[in-house]
Amino acid sequence: MRTKIRTKIIGVTSSILCVSLLFSGFFTYFYVTQIIREQSIQDSLVKLSQNGLQLKRIQEQTQQIAEYIIVDTEIQNLIYQEKPLSIEDDYFHKLTVGEKLKKFIVLNDFLMNIVIIRSDGEIFSNKSGYADFFSSYQEQAWFNQLRLPESGMRFSVPHESYFVSQSYSAISYVVPYKRIGENDSAATNTLIIDIKYSNLFNTMEKSLGNYERIMLFNQQDQLLYDSGTGEFPSLALHHPETDKPMPEWEESADYLSIYNRSMLEDWVQVAVISKDKLFAKVKSILVFYVLILTVSLLLMLSLMFPLISRMIQPISRMVSAMRRVSDGNLNSQVSINSGDELEILGYGFNRMVKELQEHVHLAMENENAKRIMQVKLLMAQINPHFIYNTLNSVIYLSNANRNDEAVNITRLLISLLQESIHRGDDTFFSTLGEEKQIASRYLNIQTVRYPQRFEAVWEIEEGLEQVKLPKMILQPIIENALFHGICAEYRTELGYIRITAIRIGGDIQLSINDNGRGMQPNQLSKLRSQPIEKPSVEGQGIGLSNIRERIQYHYGRKYDIAIESEPGCGTTVTLLLPAESSIPS
Repeated sequence: MRTKIRTKIIGVTSSILCVSLLFSGFFTYFYVTQIIREQSIQDSLVKLSQNGLQLKRIQEQTQQIAEYIIVDTEIQNLIYQEKPLSIEDDYFHKLTVGEKLKKFIVLNDFLMNIVIIRSDGEIFSNKSGYADFFSSYQEQAWFNQLRLPESGMRFSVPHESYFVSQSYSAISYVVPYKRIGENDSAATNTLIIDIKYSNLFNTMEKSLGNYERIMLFNQQDQLLYDSGTGEFPSLALHHPETDKPMPEWEESADYLSIYNRSMLEDWVQVAVISKDKLFAKVKSILVFYVLILTVSLLLMLSLMFPLISRMIQPISRMVSAMRRVSDGNLNSQVSINSGDELEILGYGFNRMVKELQEHVHLAMENENAKRIMQVKLLMAQINPHFIYNTLNSVIYLSNANRNDEAVNITRLLISLLQESIHRGDDTFFSTLGEEKQIASRYLNIQTVRYPQRFEAVWEIEEGLEQVKLPKMILQPIIENALFHGICAEYRTELGYIRITAIRIGGDIQLSINDNGRGMQPNQLSKLRSQPIEKPSVEGQGIGLSNIRERIQYHYGRKYDIAIESEPGCGTTVTLLLPAESSIPS
């Protein structure tokens, strides 16, 4: 009893188990990755929320301190004096204001400096002797951006400031205000509170260990704090033109970006998490899991390999045989003794190849016979046509009582026919030199009929006369040039037919050029596309389509005949042929 091939295929499907294990492993990895990502996002949102609360608390305390100073009548009265003060009184006066401002510094350790710039440019601060330094604030871009009431911002970008005689980074809170009780047209004072940069972002620096990078942006997307360096990924910070809520987190190919927007003035806190670090432990587990699956898979394949090889061996032999057949080897046979459907398939394949071989052999014989008859028919088309035209010339000469010329042209015709008949066993090919000889005899015949009407010029490159060409390839073209070009109408100008042959690489280019009447564009278009089976185009003869058919039959479509003509300027027929000295197969 033969074993069904289906049974063998079912045995191979056991390998699907290994594939399913691999898929389950990857599914587990992605599932765990998703859980870790969500947990990391939630933890980061909580931590950033804590950072945001700390920053917001400092923002709110700074705002409250500014409000206390602005509404403190004692400080405001000290700033404004109705009578001019002496230099000494002015010094102690500013010292008194500075002492009052120092109280706010002492009570709030995150503050560095408090500066009041009166509308006339006079400066009061908690530090005496630093008036020139604080006056330089007015020339800095961050200050000019914030001093306008309509700016909508009060907190600056980081800048340099002095604290305890040292330079530190600070972020300033700037409030333009008017003295209580003054109208809107009154001059504006400016309150500046410098916040210690390190104290402001101390909480963010402590939580940096969990992240690749932490950044803080203001409402104009200016960077206030950045724990890293270099370019950062594209972030969704502010989009005031849309009402769509901003995302709490975003994911790219390499990073997770977590956002917190709980601070004042639309500050945005961004924590960037590296996926490589986040999923490092999961990847190590995945590698171990994949290693186990790989070992199991290799073990199972090593056990199943002999069975698989034995099962697919007949198929492989049949595929190889089919490839040989597709390459043209019809002698291929395949031997399959598997005892199943493959053996039946192999028997059918062998029978099909044998029948195909017989069919191809018969088709080739029929095609060869068909081609030989076709070429003979094409040759037969030319010879009667040529004889017909020549005999017309003999009749014309006889009627004109030009008997000697008629005898001469008849002898030339007989000589030409004998030469074309006795060319040996080669029915379809001759050399360029032989074609020149035949064409020259033909031109001699036509010279008798059309004396002093034309002349022929031969320009054949040296070494090309032994090149093999299809027989009777020049004479029909010369005949067309003569009858339908030069002698088609009466003309006083001497006509010429120039036959040239040059070598172009491995090919030969034959050109037959005349200065006859030429052809109209529509006539030329029809002649170029004329199939051999159809009659001639307006008396142009059968030669051109005949020649094109023979050239493409022997050499393929790479080689062809080209025709160029202009009315009143003549016609040029160009043939491209391989420069071979032997007959093509």
